[in-house]
Amino acid sequence: MRFAIVVLVALVACGGSSDKRAQAPKGDPLAGLEADELYRRGLAAAGSGDYVRAEQYLSASIDRGYSQDRALPSLIEVCVAASRLRAAIDYAEPYLRRNPKKWHLRYLVASLYLGVGEPSRARDELERVASEQPDKADPHYLLAVVLAEQFADYDRARTHYRRYLELAPESDKADEVRASLKLLDRAAGTDAARLDAREGEPRTEEAQQ
Repeated sequence: MRFAIVVLVALVACGGSSDKRAQAPKGDPLAGLEADELYRRGLAAAGSGDYVRAEQYLSASIDRGYSQDRALPSLIEVCVAASRLRAAIDYAEPYLRRNPKKWHLRYLVASLYLGVGEPSRARDELERVASEQPDKADPHYLLAVVLAEQFADYDRARTHYRRYLELAPESDKADEVRASLKLLDRAAGTDAARLDAREGEPRTEEAQQ
């Protein structure tokens, strides 16, 4: 079974995860720009592939009052593009604490935690999303993958895989999920058979005492 992170294709190739925000160079004329202009320049920088500059502008636009609802998605996107996954988390989490019902963002943060090698945090966030949004298919899928491949929690992984198939039986991942379920069911059946055989074995004199 392959480990698949499907929320952000960029995460597959990412390895960097700086803890600090990108700092504007000394002498940079950010101080003279209004929030709207900072946001516009941030988008322009992102469009040209200058992700560090884009992060500086977009972060500054939020600091000066630009709508975080509008700027944060672009800010996180440029951080991911620059392999700054930890920075993306640092930007996202304060907003998520103020807006805990933003399940799409929580799902994204979970994926980012996978990208920085913190599967326990990813699992916690995904469990919350799956609990609060039980009819959303993708959180069940990713949670099942994490449970199976990071924690060997196969019983719970099967539960979430099955729920995913109930919600998205014709999705592009459905065949993969069915194959994963077959493997997990087969493994569970093998383990159960071994346990039954062990319980049926005659007990030795030492074990009986």
